[in-house]
Amino acid sequence: MKKSPFESRRDFIKQTGLLAAGTVLAGTMIPKVHAAANNRKIKIASIGTGSRGRGAANQALNADPNVVLWAAADAFQDKVDGAVKAIQTNFAKKEQGDKVNVAPERLFSGFDGYLKAMDTLEPGDVVLLTTPPAFRPLHYAYAVERGLNVFAEKPVAVDIPGLLSLKQTNVKAKEKGLKVAVGLNNRHYFRTEETIQAIHDGKLGEIMSLWVYRLQSPHRLGQIGDMTPLQHQLRNIFCFDWTTGGFIVDALIHNLDICCWAKQQLPVAAQGCGGRCTRTDKDQLIDHAAVEYYFADGKRMMMQTKTIPNTWNCFQGIVHGTKGSAVVGEQVNEPRFFDDWNASKTGKNVFWKAEAKQNDSYQTEHDRFFQAIRENKEWNEMERGIEATFTPILGRMAVDTGQYITAEQAWSSTFEYAPNIAEMAFDKPAPVLPNENGDYAMPIPGVTKYF
Repeated sequence: MKKSPFESRRDFIKQTGLLAAGTVLAGTMIPKVHAAANNRKIKIASIGTGSRGRGAANQALNADPNVVLWAAADAFQDKVDGAVKAIQTNFAKKEQGDKVNVAPERLFSGFDGYLKAMDTLEPGDVVLLTTPPAFRPLHYAYAVERGLNVFAEKPVAVDIPGLLSLKQTNVKAKEKGLKVAVGLNNRHYFRTEETIQAIHDGKLGEIMSLWVYRLQSPHRLGQIGDMTPLQHQLRNIFCFDWTTGGFIVDALIHNLDICCWAKQQLPVAAQGCGGRCTRTDKDQLIDHAAVEYYFADGKRMMMQTKTIPNTWNCFQGIVHGTKGSAVVGEQVNEPRFFDDWNASKTGKNVFWKAEAKQNDSYQTEHDRFFQAIRENKEWNEMERGIEATFTPILGRMAVDTGQYITAEQAWSSTFEYAPNIAEMAFDKPAPVLPNENGDYAMPIPGVTKYF
């Protein structure tokens, strides 16, 4: 008898080990080697110096008393210069100016800057990978080759070949005993941790359904001016699919990950719809999408996103259980349980709420990462990052194609947004180009294919 998609997915999970050893919940165990001695100064290279890169650099420097920002790289010279100056000013105000020691010869721009910046480090030092996620697999491979501990911002890739590349590289990272953190910072928010544990302990009963919302105003597209298409796209990364994987991948990853964490499963299939109904900017940003995810037990997770001005905003995850409902997730500072199914941030009938103190989860993820380096603790979050990134990629595939797509089908995709990313240069064409009217092609449900 032919297996159902749920049964075949169970077999697939067993065969591939995607959920083996509880990787949805904990870091992968790795050998205890390459520990940094407690008195050794750790040098940091920042690769990608946009807003998240600046934030990660500040948090890394605050995470350990004996670290120094040593090198920095970005595709654009003005961005790397401005970021290092801002970080230096910040620590000078705190009378910690010696934490920033980036000599002019260690400021790099261009697409090969990541190589030069990492080459200034020694094995056991730290690199922060905060470029657009399209570059993450390429940069992670070189960091591991150099024997560096890695902080990689989410998402960790934009397509399936990128995720598979990361899986291969991560085998080498574990063999070398490197410490790897991934920017799923909500996993390090104390109240979220407490809430998920309460769900796992059965305080909400059996999970029946999950709901993920991110309804907000849109990203605004900057003016092209005299920039080439590639320069324009890299200055407006959230408006193009090849740079971030699209809005679903970049913006919904956190709450999709938290709901899968609560469920302790990854989806086995998805179907959905979406596109543009009001947006006219000359880019690829969608303005609405909805995805229905299926789990192996037949239960569902519904995701909805909208980026239309002057419409209702909502940013949270909701879990429905047999004993009530919970509101939890990114932007939910006070997760809580309700005794009915009318969960909201301000709802009544609360019967449980997290009691842990509030914390800066961005800082905590770096604190734990550097503590693992100092104490030589097992710390590798890359498999978790791969799983968390796969879920929105699956949803995006379903929206773009208009098809019901199983996880097995998704993992077979060979589609790459930027197949020649290692050879990317400003004197070469961008991965996507506008037509004669300046418009960019959008996915067409029923026509677009990924495998």
